[in-house]
Amino acid sequence: MIVIRMEHTNDSDDGAADVYEAHYRPLIGLATLLTGSRAVAEDVVQDVFTAALPRWATIQNPEHYLKRSVVNRVRSLGRREMRARSLGRPRERVTGEPELDEAWRLLRNLPPHQRAVLVMRIYLDLPDVEIAELLGCPETTVRSRAFRALASLRKELQ
Repeated sequence: MIVIRMEHTNDSDDGAADVYEAHYRPLIGLATLLTGSRAVAEDVVQDVFTAALPRWATIQNPEHYLKRSVVNRVRSLGRREMRARSLGRPRERVTGEPELDEAWRLLRNLPPHQRAVLVMRIYLDLPDVEIAELLGCPETTVRSRAFRALASLRKELQ
């Protein structure tokens, strides 16, 4: 794992170091629940911050931008994972943390778009309108995906 160390070197970072300090761990949590792997989550979040730094001054809402970037990067990884599964590659071990492992066991059987909605709604406590913005879909789609995901989880828990 490579960790970017952001230091306050001058005023030109426009608060990037503060945003990094405030949002790094929550973004790791989001990415871990979306991917099921702490190691992959760390890579995703590091990649997102690294990609954002060169254009940091032009980012209007850094928190929103970073969340959306993490979700998009995980989506991209999900497409690669589906291709890998079709080739018969084994699934990566989850986290080793019992709470996250149990949550992931339940979430991994959901389609990725339903999983993303539940993670953002429950873990990040985001309103449907913000989830819709992050996923680039209508708010009604978010509610529909959440309803279907929760119905699937209820069925599995019975």
